Amino acid sequence: MKGHSHILFSFFVFFLPGLVIGQYNHTVEDSVESTIREVYVYKNRFDLVHAVEQLQHAVKISDTLKRKRSPYLFDCYTLFIQLYLDFDRSEDLQVYEFLSESNLRPNPDIIKEARFLSLKALKAARNENYSKAARLIEEAKALVVSENQTERNRVYYYEAQIFLEQKKYKQAIALLQEVYPLQDNYEQKYINAGILLDLASACQKLKASDRAVSYMEKATVMLQDADFPKLELRKNLLWTDILLALGKKAEAETYMTQARQFKEKYFNAYAIEQRSDVAYQNTSNFKDRVIKQYRTDAGKLARQVNIAKMISIFSSILVIVIFILTMSLYRNNKIKLKTNNLLVKKNKELQTAKEEAEKALQVKARFLSTVSHELRTPLYAVTGLTHLLLEENPKESQKEYLNSLKFSGEYLLNFINDILQVNKSEANQLKVKRVPFNMEQMLVKVVRSLEHSAKENNNTISLNLDRNIPAKLIGDSLKLSQVFINLIGNALKFTESGEVMVRGNILKKTTDNITIRFEVQDNGMGIESETLPLIFDSFAQGSTQINRKYGGTGLGLTIVKNLLNLMGSDIKVESSPGKGSTFTFDLSLTTTGEIEISGEAVPAVEEELTEEEIVFENIHVLLVEDNKINQVVTKKMLAKKNITSEVANDGYEAIEMAKNNTYDLILMDIHMPGISGIVATEEIRKFNKKVPIVALTAISLEENMDALYNAGCNDIITKPFKPQVFYKKIRNCLDRFKRQNS
Repeated sequence: MKGHSHILFSFFVFFLPGLVIGQYNHTVEDSVESTIREVYVYKNRFDLVHAVEQLQHAVKISDTLKRKRSPYLFDCYTLFIQLYLDFDRSEDLQVYEFLSESNLRPNPDIIKEARFLSLKALKAARNENYSKAARLIEEAKALVVSENQTERNRVYYYEAQIFLEQKKYKQAIALLQEVYPLQDNYEQKYINAGILLDLASACQKLKASDRAVSYMEKATVMLQDADFPKLELRKNLLWTDILLALGKKAEAETYMTQARQFKEKYFNAYAIEQRSDVAYQNTSNFKDRVIKQYRTDAGKLARQVNIAKMISIFSSILVIVIFILTMSLYRNNKIKLKTNNLLVKKNKELQTAKEEAEKALQVKARFLSTVSHELRTPLYAVTGLTHLLLEENPKESQKEYLNSLKFSGEYLLNFINDILQVNKSEANQLKVKRVPFNMEQMLVKVVRSLEHSAKENNNTISLNLDRNIPAKLIGDSLKLSQVFINLIGNALKFTESGEVMVRGNILKKTTDNITIRFEVQDNGMGIESETLPLIFDSFAQGSTQINRKYGGTGLGLTIVKNLLNLMGSDIKVESSPGKGSTFTFDLSLTTTGEIEISGEAVPAVEEELTEEEIVFENIHVLLVEDNKINQVVTKKMLAKKNITSEVANDGYEAIEMAKNNTYDLILMDIHMPGISGIVATEEIRKFNKKVPIVALTAISLEENMDALYNAGCNDIITKPFKPQVFYKKIRNCLDRFKRQNS
């Protein structure tokens, strides 16, 4: 019995206190866990005040754990870092970084260290220290290489955020798609909604509006009934930008209004100042912990090396550092508050200016579109009737007037095209295509297309290309053709009984890329030195006398400069009066890589067949055209090639005639009263998907062409057109139809 008493006594003395402490620690850990969850709730509600209060409470609870150093303290301090990064207060993070590292050393944990390094990497990226950010994120990735996919994805998520800071949108999209949906114990819905918004934003930056809309729709569904103000603001701003880019102004204004309401509620000057005060006060409160931690570490160091003076020196340094840090934080907060107030004001002004600029651009685009259509429609009648009259063997005295009329019509058309080209360039509507092409073949076609112009002034054109230029290059051959047409055409205009030389020599060549220097040289009249800086300006031709003598719009060289800038090049000119001019530019092209399938019409520089070489047999066409004069012109042009035709005066009539009759081809005018040619084409395609449909349009802006192809048109002819182009388009369309159905 006595032995049993000793055993019971030993149990109570040695084991019971441990059991009590273990039970106490378990209860405290549950309380910390619950408090941290509340912190995430407030953080996601964009409530820094209550988030900080709860996080301070979690730190106090963690301090009561009966351990050497609570691992929950590390979680709390890293959560402070995450919290302040989320609220864009990276200047307040030094204290929490120190406390996090101090609490990680006694309790090493690979996963926690990886998260800490990821947060530090994101902070470095926010401060534009991208090399440091890359080094830290690589260290984090190395730590979790053997961990589960969830922990690896968390590091990849931060790497994606760093790519977004660097505007490396393609790399960011790849990583975000890989980690989505991201697993998280505290804020899974918030993080994944943010990922969808990041994907949408990155796609929008890359002009991939369809993908951006898809991600935005998913994010919008996820954010329904969610109290995430910051994400809601991002959502509304992103929808505004995307819808404006898609031309849906009314829908965009709805989201802009919602965004403005969120800004006024959560991002007003008072809210910004309140969050700044809370962050500053909280950072000041935790400085005592920094001091305490430094003193603890200093005491350990002193005991290890047994040097008493180290404590005094270290404390003095610490006081100085803390004083400097305090003053720095105080000054930074004052500056930040003033800056925030200024930014709020400037943001409103910028938003107003942006809206006004967008309205002006829309008005300008509508004006040019309307002017283009209204001028091209009568021009079609003028040039078409002139061509028909010239074909009917007029008198010699009449030929002179008809040729003058034809020249004037073509001149006016070129003028309209030049203005539209400059406008598209200034409005950033032009994009560089990546399609394979043969440089020599392209230049030969350009030269051939200008041979008639050369003969008018008794000029010759010579082409000298480096034989080592690869047969296959990848680039935008259409825009490059426009560059050479304008440069060579300009040289021919100002040269008489002379020579225009086109040269291309390799400057640099690698496995995948080649840089070629092009020169277009003439021995014409040359340019005065004081005029040289102005020749690339719009409508500049040197002088009024030159303009009257040689004609032209003065836009050719402006178009050349804009196109070359778009392709990453620049043009230089050397000239002497009476000796001629030399235009030079260097162009880098790839020889391998991804290419794009272009839906654009065939470039005008292609070698064209003559009218006599294009023959038709037993072809019956439906002509859809509301303009009576255009009906007469087009029917006569068709009849000249023995093509029979019927006329539909509007879209409704065209649909009925296409249902009740069989046609080899439909020529569809686009702008008509009632329903447009696009709608009529879509309706015809519902019951007849085979008949070739060629759009006849007086609009030449590229953005309208996608709509025509999407509606079901097989090809597009822009009015007014040359007869051989008209016949060739019809011939090609019929040939393709025949091949597809043979």
